[in-house]
Amino acid sequence: MAVFTTVNLIQAVFTPISVDEAYYKVWSLYPDWGYFDHPPMVAWWNVVGNFLFDGTLGSRLLTVFLNGFSLFFLWVILKPETLKQFWLFVVLSMGTIVIQVFGFITTPDAPLLFFGLFYLLVFKRFLEKNSMNNAILLSLAMAGLAYSKYHGLLLIVFTVLPQLRKWIRNPKFYLAVIISLMLYLPHLLWIVQHDFIPLRYHFSDRSSDKSFRIDRYLTYPLMYFLGLSPLLAYFTIKALFRFKSRNDFQKSLKWLAILPGIFFLFSLHKESVQPQWLLISFLAMLMISYLYYADAPKLKWLFRLGWLSIGLILLIRIGLMLPGLSPFSINQNFAEELNRRNIDNLLFEKYQEASVFLFYNPDKKASVHRTLGNRKNQFSLWNIEDDFYGKSVHYVSPWVRGADSLKAYKDMVYYIKEIPDYLTFHQLKIETESSIRATAAEPIVINLKLYNGHGHPLRIGGDSDLQLNVSYYQQKQHEVVYKTLLETEPLFLKPGESRVLSVSFRNIAETGDYKASIGIQYSQIGTTYLSEVMEVISE
Repeated sequence: MAVFTTVNLIQAVFTPISVDEAYYKVWSLYPDWGYFDHPPMVAWWNVVGNFLFDGTLGSRLLTVFLNGFSLFFLWVILKPETLKQFWLFVVLSMGTIVIQVFGFITTPDAPLLFFGLFYLLVFKRFLEKNSMNNAILLSLAMAGLAYSKYHGLLLIVFTVLPQLRKWIRNPKFYLAVIISLMLYLPHLLWIVQHDFIPLRYHFSDRSSDKSFRIDRYLTYPLMYFLGLSPLLAYFTIKALFRFKSRNDFQKSLKWLAILPGIFFLFSLHKESVQPQWLLISFLAMLMISYLYYADAPKLKWLFRLGWLSIGLILLIRIGLMLPGLSPFSINQNFAEELNRRNIDNLLFEKYQEASVFLFYNPDKKASVHRTLGNRKNQFSLWNIEDDFYGKSVHYVSPWVRGADSLKAYKDMVYYIKEIPDYLTFHQLKIETESSIRATAAEPIVINLKLYNGHGHPLRIGGDSDLQLNVSYYQQKQHEVVYKTLLETEPLFLKPGESRVLSVSFRNIAETGDYKASIGIQYSQIGTTYLSEVMEVISE
């Protein structure tokens, strides 16, 4: 634990911030019971760490110490007794990628790792001793998992399922569930108050425009079986298929290793599975591998490959700290180079860019103005962009040309364009029809309902810089195949005003199936989609 924590502490200080970590750090500036993408635990960790230290150490402090301590939970669960079992524990745990990565990187998976191991320890003890203390600890662990990441609920469900018949008449189990729900109630209320935004995003919005791809099914088994530790994959697979459960806890581990893999398999028709989504399975695979090999007589190649894995991981981790090699260095360089411009009120196209800039320049003010293909995010819930209304801003983007520029992500040129009298319209809501069937190249008439959620009026159409338009695409939102302005009278919407109107436009000249969105064409920047996706059949 001491060695692992010390190494992670050094790594936390000298490794530049990743874009996701910067995003979650910005969350901590606005403490809340929930956020657009995830529950609030990662933001709370940032709040505590940044109260004590600035910079990367502040953002990673709790991750380093708590996930150093999480090794203790793993140790107590597995209970190595011999010197050979001790080294087996070291090789398997330190050769596990998710433990290495989330030992210092602060994303929602870091608290998920900590509370996941804490939950499995308490779960094991509750199975062994049905006491009130263990029931309360189980409730705390379940609440911690749920506050860390929604995937934590899968860990709970897949471990409880094989015990359900045994626990169905256990009042202490119901007590643990009730207490955990009471602890989780503030986040549930936040979800309701914010129109179920996280649920709609994860179950609908993030995959609404994605289509079937066979390569997802081809790469997924590699991710599932190699994700724990690529060089030890043979030993992991062998243990997973040959291990026989000897008690209830081991039975739950087997379910946990397999069921998330099946669960995420069904999501592949719409989107790719990210490796960290399988973290809960990897923890179970790690424990199953240890239990299977703990008394095995010959482990020469497991140890050889395990030490080689640890060596390679250390080399990669050293590379993450070196300015010339670290892929995170570009984040810091980007933020510092922009700061040298000595400009205020910066707007970015993506939340990652705005977050990195704010991380390294906390005294500056920045927000996000989304254009085509950029998803909604936590900045969409905050009203920072409204503070720039009518002011001079600088828009930073690789797509909107400006007088100044700099090299940034993926060696792309980012332009800096000054907009003297910036207009905000991100809280304009547009409701429209879900599907359209029309003749190619013929006029289409649809009804729109507009609502101005801003504290300032909106002038759309006529000689305004804001024009209603419709954009067609087939796969990716930014790959527009046809767009046109909507024919309508000039609109003036007061703050809080709703308006229903009929608009017309000419359909695309080609036949086929398309997706379309109604948006605002801002003359200074481009198009932003504001409606839900419409399915268009052009005949």
